[in-house]
Amino acid sequence: MSRHASVSVKVLKDIDLKDLDRLRQRLVGDNRVVNVGVPEGKREEDGTPVAMIAAVHEFGSPSQGIPERPFLRVAVQRNRQKYVRLNRINLVKMLRGQATVDQALGQLGEMAKGDVQTEIRSGVFTPLKEATKKRKGSSRPLIDTGQMVQSIAWELGDKNHD
Repeated sequence: MSRHASVSVKVLKDIDLKDLDRLRQRLVGDNRVVNVGVPEGKREEDGTPVAMIAAVHEFGSPSQGIPERPFLRVAVQRNRQKYVRLNRINLVKMLRGQATVDQALGQLGEMAKGDVQTEIRSGVFTPLKEATKKRKGSSRPLIDTGQMVQSIAWELGDKNHD
């Protein structure tokens, strides 16, 4: 038997399996994930669902002449390494008992929410058509009433059901 195998066996013998299960539960978090986007219930003043507006801008609508202006996917992709760093820091805190899974996921959710809002406000998108600029009085894509950027939220979900 190799030295590593005997060391591993000894270490595992000394660990209470209940402690391992508790640690696993803390780290895995019962399959919870952070979802970031626009909740279904938010509506513009005219009753239009903000989530629908966000989806149209995120993926575009060729039939309506609206180009794709991805703000969710771009924000998450652009900040992926920052999220990895935060998760590593929070993993150490959880191992030390200094943070819970809920606290770690909450920090991640708030960070991602802020990044998406920043992308909406300052991202580089396909310019608006002249008629759209005249209608809204601005050349800024994705921001008209401000409702969409204010509606960005995060929630905990279950990765097995989302």
